Amino acid sequence: MKFSIIINTHNQPKYITECIESCRKQNYINYEIIVVDTSQTPSIQNRKFKKFKYFHIKEKYKKYPVLNQMYQIYYGFKKSKGEFLCFLDGDDKFSKDKLKKLANIIENKKTCLIQDVPTMFSQSLKKNSYIKKYKSNFFFKKIIIDWPQIFGTSTITCRKDILKIFFKLGKPFSCEYLAIDVKLVIFVEYFYNIKNKLHEITFKRKHGKNLDDTYSNFFSKSFWIRRNMQHQYKLLITKRRTYNLDYFITKVVNLFL
Repeated sequence: MKFSIIINTHNQPKYITECIESCRKQNYINYEIIVVDTSQTPSIQNRKFKKFKYFHIKEKYKKYPVLNQMYQIYYGFKKSKGEFLCFLDGDDKFSKDKLKKLANIIENKKTCLIQDVPTMFSQSLKKNSYIKKYKSNFFFKKIIIDWPQIFGTSTITCRKDILKIFFKLGKPFSCEYLAIDVKLVIFVEYFYNIKNKLHEITFKRKHGKNLDDTYSNFFSKSFWIRRNMQHQYKLLITKRRTYNLDYFITKVVNLFL
């Protein structure tokens, strides 16, 4: 098995069918779909089709949605058979070419993680670029902040053996405000390698209940707590602290929270 698509979903009945259908319509053969659902009631009724596994489980971290998402992906990881695992949130979707294009750039064992650049969409927004070009600027990274741009859980494809090491050594359930995309990209970037080559193969839905929106308000307390956790997690993994403008501002703000 080349790919396992792990879909995590929680109370998303409006979007989950479209999400699954985007996976079923792949123009690539060698893959499976694994849905891990923590909704109050099962989101999927008809589960009898090829390449599909469905698991309805209880929430393990009700107070921390991102840790619950981590647990869902870990659960799916244990049930998977693919050499590479593609993550997908239950409100997002893939283009029909995603697996075929991924297969074309997975050349050998040196490919550890691929993070593609998503297309944002909603009822009113047809297409929007998600990339922030200033993030790759040398002076911006040296002076202000050196974080790589992280495009979201649904854009990540990771080799299974690397993911196994991450779950064992990467402290995945620490820093309860940080989602798997942040932790995994930091972990793999430091120890292995990441490719960011593909565009328009993942469609990220923009709506009022996006998990990341909880922490994206610059003026909210949760924004700065999570920001501080990012620095803590990087130190935890790399054993190295990076001193830049963002680090000092974050530490000062957190002193007053």
